[in-house]
Amino acid sequence: MKSLCALLVLLLAAAWTRSAQAPNAVDETFEVASLKPSRTGARLTSTLDAAQFRCTAHTLMHFLMSAFPDIEVQPWKVSGGPAWLNSDAWDLSAKLPPNMPAEQAPLYRRTEQLLRNYLTAEFKLKTHRETKLYPVYALVVAKSGSRLKTSAASQFKVKFGRGRLEFQHQSISGLVRYLYVYNSPVQQAADRPVIDQTGLQGFFDFTLEWTPDTPQADAAASGTSIYTALEQQLGLRLQPEKAPIDFLVIDHAEKPTGN
Repeated sequence: MKSLCALLVLLLAAAWTRSAQAPNAVDETFEVASLKPSRTGARLTSTLDAAQFRCTAHTLMHFLMSAFPDIEVQPWKVSGGPAWLNSDAWDLSAKLPPNMPAEQAPLYRRTEQLLRNYLTAEFKLKTHRETKLYPVYALVVAKSGSRLKTSAASQFKVKFGRGRLEFQHQSISGLVRYLYVYNSPVQQAADRPVIDQTGLQGFFDFTLEWTPDTPQADAAASGTSIYTALEQQLGLRLQPEKAPIDFLVIDHAEKPTGN
């Protein structure tokens, strides 16, 4: 079983490529799907294999983050939408069509298309995309060079806490997502989104440790800021600039009736 959403949605970004979709993918849908309101306090989870896609406690925003990985949908990249976009949650259990790919990346791509079609049908979702010049941090390789080590693992794992982030078999795009998603400790220090301009490909194992709430340029601070930690420990640097960013605009969405 592989995870698809929440923090594990990071792996989706790593797996995405811009290769052509499978024939007739635009018209595909789940063979059978059940959508029901989540119980109060339900834990956010998601699993995917070649036969089933299941998730619990997913808001429409969570579904969008899984359905549009090509533009790496994150909450700050979404505009418009209903008042319940980030509040009302559902549990989805879907049976996938036969002959789904066995390999991870093609399986994700097919499932993403199925999910987009499902959202269109069940949520009456209509969207369009806009590109805007936006203040960001570009994650680049430091002058001293990258210190990342290629992963020897085959399974994605993540452990995180205040001031510590440990990834196994993770891509740079996955790290970038964590830097500005879910009110992470990094977001509390960085005041703008992060984009990947490292040019580094593949999967890596790494641990990042920093002192939370340490300002970027405070020479008197006793702790290590996230900016310093990235450069000293991973050989990466956050560089402020403006860049064209794709935004997802929600034109229309309705609450599903469920089944």
